[in-house]
Amino acid sequence: MIKWFYGVVLGLSLCFASCSNNSSSSDELHGNESIVIINNEKISLEQFKLEFKLQKKKFRVHGTKEITSEEIAWLKNRVLEQVIHNSLLSQEVKRNGIGISQEELNEALLKAETGYSEDSFQKQLDFEGLTRKEWENIIEKNLLINKLISNLVNSKVSVSESEMHRYFEENESKFHKGEQVKALHIMVETEEEIRTIQKELQSKQKDFSALAKEFSLGPEGKLGGDLGYFEAGQMPEEFDNVFKLKINGVSDIIRTPYGFHLFKVVDKVKERKMSFDESKKQVENILLEERQGSAFQKWLNQLKAKSEIEIKYDLFAKIE
Repeated sequence: MIKWFYGVVLGLSLCFASCSNNSSSSDELHGNESIVIINNEKISLEQFKLEFKLQKKKFRVHGTKEITSEEIAWLKNRVLEQVIHNSLLSQEVKRNGIGISQEELNEALLKAETGYSEDSFQKQLDFEGLTRKEWENIIEKNLLINKLISNLVNSKVSVSESEMHRYFEENESKFHKGEQVKALHIMVETEEEIRTIQKELQSKQKDFSALAKEFSLGPEGKLGGDLGYFEAGQMPEEFDNVFKLKINGVSDIIRTPYGFHLFKVVDKVKERKMSFDESKKQVENILLEERQGSAFQKWLNQLKAKSEIEIKYDLFAKIE
């Protein structure tokens, strides 16, 4: 319900989407050169630079300062690691004959797009630098990789009831429901729009839900801006002050990279401890995630160790 704030829905690697091959002849580095070769699969310099450009763009959204040389080096190595991992996983998908049905793909595409207005979804695609077809290809590849990992790694990991009980008893203080608020939300593109909405609220010409349905660009706008219940830490830090509002209180205008926001708190629930039965699913997920993560890393390291990976560091060093 909240994940859309920072574009998580579309936060997947661009490396293996359909890439354009239009590189400038005046470019110092030739786009058709291979920068990485993974088990005879060549990753072109152009593909690498497209993904690197996207990662730099995302990095700038979360900070106002110019990217430092150290940050550039970190981003380059992160992209290199992503390229190698994604290529190895895609190769394993083919080698193991992993497939998905059209129905599975259609369901995933619909789920990813649900809640967005056509305009706001297209804006997110534009920000990511993706066409609709490239986005669909990424979702498909993500489904295939998830099924691969599920079949070869996650299916072999389990936790027992006694292990869950022991973990809960040793970490009982972690299992509580923090203070929750139920809030309505309006997001618009310009400061002028949000100030107009704020004036309408103050004059009581329309209520918050009606204005959210009419103006909000967020996917919950059609629901009157209803975000449901959430705890501190589940929202971007710009919205922390929402917890200081009283019931029926409306926030000041909040600005983020995605627009201008107003919140109205409609209910609050105090913090309380949880029982084992309430916590059981959470405990199981924590233990499974830890063990699956460890098992996956071991499996991936083994896969890398038996693969032939050539990195052209002379080209890598020239990318800025």
